[in-house]
Amino acid sequence: MHRIITDKKEGLTTPARMQDRVQNNFILPDRLQPIAIPPTTPRRYLSFYQALNLRFLTEVTGDWHFMMVFYSPAGSPQVEIPLAGVGMPVDTTPVLGELGVRDMADVLVRQGILANNSHPVWAANHARAIADLAMEVIPAPYQPYTLTVNEVNQWLDTREQVDDLVQNYLIPLRQLKEGVDLAPYDDWLQTIHYQ
Repeated sequence: MHRIITDKKEGLTTPARMQDRVQNNFILPDRLQPIAIPPTTPRRYLSFYQALNLRFLTEVTGDWHFMMVFYSPAGSPQVEIPLAGVGMPVDTTPVLGELGVRDMADVLVRQGILANNSHPVWAANHARAIADLAMEVIPAPYQPYTLTVNEVNQWLDTREQVDDLVQNYLIPLRQLKEGVDLAPYDDWLQTIHYQ
């Protein structure tokens, strides 16, 4: 759900197409601008919270903060989405390859972020985005408050999705952790289950 302001009243609305919200005066379009999406490939792609906010029409999983991750205040310097993958600070491709990376250009056009789908925009599915987040934040000193089982269960809806995340994404990524980084990752991994 998104908190919106309509005619100076606050309320909640289910996620809708950005264009619809602009046309219906749910937001003030002159105060927002889409963030820039750099060129992507299946091995260098959108991930993290941006990817958690992208879904096909048949999907109900993911996060619900689309406006926060795809828009910035108008007139501010152009913000570019951080990527994951080859050459980026978070690169899970040595273990996961292109698993869970898909073309989301049509979705971004439908949401009003891109003008057209003349080129693919590669993005992580929700499981891959969670796996990339795990590699970014664990082990961080604030780890108990970051990427908790509660968040994972808000982003994924079924036991099968959580099992897929653990078995096909998180367990294989143990290979990228070594030394002092492995124990905190394993401790965190033990907390991730369907609830």
